[in-house]
Amino acid sequence: MPDTTGGEVIARMLQAEGVEKVFGIIDGTYFGFYSALHALGIGIVTPRHETSAAHMAGAYARLTGRLGVCMASNGPGVANLLPGLAVEQAEGNRVLAVTSARRAGVMYPDRVGTYQCFDQQGTIAKLAKWSCAVPAFERIPEIVRRALRKSWEGRPGVVHVDVPESLMNSRVKADVTCWAPHQYRRTHPTAAPADAVVRAAEMLAAARLPLIHAGSGVIHAGAYDELARVAELLHAPVTTSWAARGVLSEDSPLAVPMVHVKLCHRIRNDADAVLIVGSRLGETDWWGKAPYWRRPSQQKTVQVDIDGEILGQHKPVELGVLADAKVFLAALAAELERRGAGDAGPRREALARYRDQMRRDRERWDRALTERQAPMNPAHVAHACAEVFPPDTVQVADGGNAAVWAMFHTRVRVPNTLLSTFKFGMLGAGVAQALGAAVARPDKRVVCITGDGAMGF
Repeated sequence: MPDTTGGEVIARMLQAEGVEKVFGIIDGTYFGFYSALHALGIGIVTPRHETSAAHMAGAYARLTGRLGVCMASNGPGVANLLPGLAVEQAEGNRVLAVTSARRAGVMYPDRVGTYQCFDQQGTIAKLAKWSCAVPAFERIPEIVRRALRKSWEGRPGVVHVDVPESLMNSRVKADVTCWAPHQYRRTHPTAAPADAVVRAAEMLAAARLPLIHAGSGVIHAGAYDELARVAELLHAPVTTSWAARGVLSEDSPLAVPMVHVKLCHRIRNDADAVLIVGSRLGETDWWGKAPYWRRPSQQKTVQVDIDGEILGQHKPVELGVLADAKVFLAALAAELERRGAGDAGPRREALARYRDQMRRDRERWDRALTERQAPMNPAHVAHACAEVFPPDTVQVADGGNAAVWAMFHTRVRVPNTLLSTFKFGMLGAGVAQALGAAVARPDKRVVCITGDGAMGF
């Protein structure tokens, strides 16, 4: 019977999941893990701080559609990781955190006074999607499988496995079989019931002015072409959450970037039917409530999400659909093509009015570009980046006000090329996100605009 370590078992399971990169700082407490990663050909990308490892993993996951993995060592390493995990959970990025813990017998519960010890699992459980401490070697495969299952279920977020250093590094006689992903979790997207697709098509086609509001679920599903097709068939404007900006190229006449704040309010009040795809309708979407949105009694709502807890959370729905955004939108497009998408006349007239307002907004904002005095108006920074870098450049906005003004002079022409911490507004995450983006897309340019002292973080 071969001998192995707990760290090697985890590394082999990640290899079976298709993991190619792990972000983190190496430490002797999980030598069995990172040495196995190296032997299996999984690259280790090392930042200067564990928080950066979490942001790098989150950016990597968002841009590739794969699992982002970060690691940290017990005590101070895990403490440093916490801010990054809080942000990545809030942003909804699919991250697995693997941490070492002190050896069994002195932790869980803490033998009072134990060096570099705190309740890592209990602390992370309060801010992550799921967290578990491994109690014994034979439980490692089962718990890691559960973590991976949780990671791919519902809304993406942070899952965490905490492994005592004694289990991570000690060699054990064991023949551990790694299951293929399809043997322990769903590997195919969730499809919507056919009758739900028909009902959604009926409501949207019958509307005078339908609207589509898209969130990060469109990014995680890679549903860009399907979203564009549905919008084109309906002649519907597309607004987005802050984090989903650019899911419809802003070259499209149907795209209404969220920086046109008053116009977005107007469009959401004009619409008599709305399709919400992959969005929680959070605070920056005004919870979907009046006066920023039309009253529910005057606006039929179809909401589609991979997480059933999101459906009807803030805005009452006429139809709630648990489904993958890409699969649902493809089916909806086919149904609209079959039955017809409704009267395009009033919709084209409304779109012309919206485009005219966007033009006037842009003229007003671009007056800042005529200023040539010192110190320089920061509008020039984002504008210059747009002039210099190609459209498929990954753009990262770091800092509070710096991220806001950058958005007013940024045009997202290629879907999933914009990163920030739109939900958390975290100063200092940008450089790490940019590094993660460079690993995710080594053949593309990456630019980070940082300000408000964020570089000092």
